[in-house]
Amino acid sequence: MRNRREVLKALGGLVVAGPVLAQHMGHGMESPAPVGGMRVPARPIPWDEGLCAFCEMPIKTPEGQWRGRTFPKGFFEQTYSQIAFEKPRPAPHDPKQVVEALHFESIACMVNYAWVHGLKDGEGATFYVTDRGAYDPARPQETVRLIPARQATFYWGEKMMVVMNAKLLAFASAKAAQEFADRNKDQHGRQRFYSFQTLWDLAPLPEMNVVALLARHAGLLGDK
Repeated sequence: MRNRREVLKALGGLVVAGPVLAQHMGHGMESPAPVGGMRVPARPIPWDEGLCAFCEMPIKTPEGQWRGRTFPKGFFEQTYSQIAFEKPRPAPHDPKQVVEALHFESIACMVNYAWVHGLKDGEGATFYVTDRGAYDPARPQETVRLIPARQATFYWGEKMMVVMNAKLLAFASAKAAQEFADRNKDQHGRQRFYSFQTLWDLAPLPEMNVVALLARHAGLLGDK
């Protein structure tokens, strides 16, 4: 886990620096990381009871009103992400719970959780993201196709609405990401493309309630 000094420094940077992904000049396509390194198979997704390990929101889009809001069908599933472990281990945020995978409803939630708890892709774990190019919101859970984060191209849209207001989607290819960006350039405002390595270098990533969530996971709020 990150020490408190590192987390406090990062929290200060989030407050002062503003939207880091918008400022980073990721205009062109970045090459994904090499395919090498260990790869743990993706684990089953607990759609009905699963909660995000970082923010504790459901990984499945709630039906009807939830916390005063109604979400479109498939809104949460399109950014589902997973950290699959090589072997079962205590969950970093809850050591009493032994897990073979951690589940997230936002790409930023996965990156931020891994950052604060010191988890790294390829070191006893593989990070997975949903390929938005293969995803059909009309059949959300059936069309979630997980791809290794290290091989994905990530798209950031300034005005794009996704869960946790993280503004990030993942695609299996740079071509698919560019085609999606072209179709949505009028609605999404500024657009950027990133490799997973760049997202990791920029972590922690901006998203809703990120300061409080990072502080909680780092034990700064006294409730761990």
